[in-house]
Amino acid sequence: MRVLAIAREGGRQRIVTYLSDDELTRLGGLPPQAVVGILQDDDSLQVNAVFREFLHEVIATAAPLDPDLQQAAAVSGEGRLVYIDSRVPETVDPVPDEDIIGWFRVRDGRIVDGSYLPNPHHKIEGHYGFTAVLGGIRQALVAALFARNAG
Repeated sequence: MRVLAIAREGGRQRIVTYLSDDELTRLGGLPPQAVVGILQDDDSLQVNAVFREFLHEVIATAAPLDPDLQQAAAVSGEGRLVYIDSRVPETVDPVPDEDIIGWFRVRDGRIVDGSYLPNPHHKIEGHYGFTAVLGGIRQALVAALFARNAG
């Protein structure tokens, strides 16, 4: 994540995004889905609801394709698979509710299509910082932005 200072309405806003300068240029600007939120004067984050919805939409479709998540489902066998925010250190147990992004249903060692359930208690800015949009999910978010921009 990074913070951009943008002149807006007679002042400056500090906008948190996961896009690089190159991605911003190729997209022709900053799409609302890439605005994680706006940093207030007290450094608290005013979360962008459009980003939150986009994050869950992309996780629902892209995360089940991740080999690590598929392996976790195979090991689990049945029940639900917890999707934890990457910002959380691996040593944290139990994981706080605010750091659980959502859940997938698992049946016969496989993630059930369309079973993603977002956690309404997940915080975009939690004890361990901003949501870590890393690795495959970051790539999926960026790919989805480019796909929308092309259409």
